[in-house]
Amino acid sequence: MTAIVLLGPPGAGKGTVAEVLVEKGYTHISTGELLREQIRLGTPLGLKAKNLLDLGKFVSDEIVVGMMQGVLKTASAGQKFLFDGFPRTLLQAEKLDELMESLEGKLSDVILLECPEELIVERLSGRRTCAKCGAVYHTTYHPASVDNICDVDGCELQLRPDDAVETIQRRLAIYAERTAPLVGFYQEQGLVYTVDAARSIEEVRNEVLERLGQKLP
Repeated sequence: MTAIVLLGPPGAGKGTVAEVLVEKGYTHISTGELLREQIRLGTPLGLKAKNLLDLGKFVSDEIVVGMMQGVLKTASAGQKFLFDGFPRTLLQAEKLDELMESLEGKLSDVILLECPEELIVERLSGRRTCAKCGAVYHTTYHPASVDNICDVDGCELQLRPDDAVETIQRRLAIYAERTAPLVGFYQEQGLVYTVDAARSIEEVRNEVLERLGQKLP
């Protein structure tokens, strides 16, 4: 079992990089997606997570690490994981190292996506989501055919609470405080590879794939 970690602030493009790596055989593990599923189901964990996310905060290390333990302990020996949004704190990183060692796995690369704050705010605050089908649009880069109406089912598009400008700025501040120190932690292990994420999706994806020794089809 091997794993790659995608690091970078919210809006740096971790999700778009993850898409192409999934096509190359990686199992994408996103704490955000796992938590959103809990929120959609209305579980106690989901309700607690929603309150925190709406305030631009992260859920506790204990909850996140517990979720990851459940995923990794059921993995096959040759499985390749891609962690997106995990680890987010030094404690989570240390727990991940311990967990990988106990399962005889290996963390092979840490891809760091760097992007200016003003561009991140523009990217995230322009997102609009259909509450019914989950389709995601952007007011600038991927607008709906009819203003603020989903092309798929005709529902009104919504601005998620965690995509409001004030919340984005709080999320970035929390990232700088809690997650950015992970760069130093992994640099000491010689694992960090930095990518300029202010460029096009294609350029970013290609550089990541070149780093991993693969090419787009």
